[in-house]
Amino acid sequence: MADPKEAVYPADPHTTAKHHILEEYLKRWLPILAKQSQRVGGTNGRLLYVDGFAGAGEYIGNIPGSPLVAIQTALQQCQNFRVPVQIKLIELRHDRAVHLQKIVAERRSGLGNNQKLIIDDPIEGDCEAEIHKLITEHEQTRRKLGPALFFLDQFGYSSFSMDLIGRILKNDVCEVFSYLNWNLLHPFMTDQTKWVGITKAFGGEEWRKVLGLNGKQKEDLFRDVYVHALRTRAGAKFSYPFAMRDNNNRVIYWLFFCSNNIRGLEEMKKAMWQVDRSGSFEFSDKHATQHGKLFSYNEQALAAALESSLDGREMTVAEIQEYVLLNTPACNFKSALQNLERRGVLTPIKAPPSRRSCSFTDDTLRVRIAKKKACIAQQPTLFG
Repeated sequence: MADPKEAVYPADPHTTAKHHILEEYLKRWLPILAKQSQRVGGTNGRLLYVDGFAGAGEYIGNIPGSPLVAIQTALQQCQNFRVPVQIKLIELRHDRAVHLQKIVAERRSGLGNNQKLIIDDPIEGDCEAEIHKLITEHEQTRRKLGPALFFLDQFGYSSFSMDLIGRILKNDVCEVFSYLNWNLLHPFMTDQTKWVGITKAFGGEEWRKVLGLNGKQKEDLFRDVYVHALRTRAGAKFSYPFAMRDNNNRVIYWLFFCSNNIRGLEEMKKAMWQVDRSGSFEFSDKHATQHGKLFSYNEQALAAALESSLDGREMTVAEIQEYVLLNTPACNFKSALQNLERRGVLTPIKAPPSRRSCSFTDDTLRVRIAKKKACIAQQPTLFG
């Protein structure tokens, strides 16, 4: 879709929240990725951040855009890293690319001899074409692409393909944080001229199942089909959608996080929980209640969900963690397991004698979750 906005424009409240999530994630994940990059070895060791739709770099009022959020966060984090952080910025629109280049030049001039942060000259070009080119260059020179995070914050819904996400994720320690604007998409979904772009985004035509549906049923199916494509076509072992909703609980857009490392998903969900609610916009996720609040999901709600969905199953603590991260809004889960054990719903299997009650420090510990059956009083019979 064409972007009608000026080169620099005001930041919407939900855009500010989105960038807050990015900041919180980079604060958590940059140090972890820096340790990963040390294992790459040689002169190729570095941590890569790619912003595929960098925009002008800022909003009206000197509000930082995603490029400046990444630069400022990396600058705060990288001083103790043994490898540098490299930032690549891509922007298609000429006026925004020019503005971005000016801002980046100003930021670089203030870095002095700092060798821990490398900010490449912003690229004026198409996100998909430039990232394919970047990956090809690494393949040809046999250099590792990761550790890397690709932030694909497109304006609409059809500016990059499922194939691109898949090619990124084929590389070790590479993650994708992407955006899909439902507000711009669903009003035009019956326009067949838009179908080619949607099919490219999905890598197939199964999204057409939503045609003819309405409301939440349409939203939910569209989201679920896209997540399924991320896992089956793009090869994302761990993918999770987060929705931004308005005060009427209507979806504005989704953010999708894709990784082949469960630690990455855990840290992203922790970042989501750090986001402040702003005005009438509030982060939610696929399990939002009718009030659309991720933040109301607590230990008791998770314990009840596990008791219901895992009834009768035996699993390790690590398997439960993966289930929680992929199927619930939660990222912290051990307090819910403690809740279940205290109530006699969870039973450790062959736990070592030294284990303390309600302790789940051993990821290999197997447990059984079983609902407590209601006791039915025995009725007297004719025979007493």
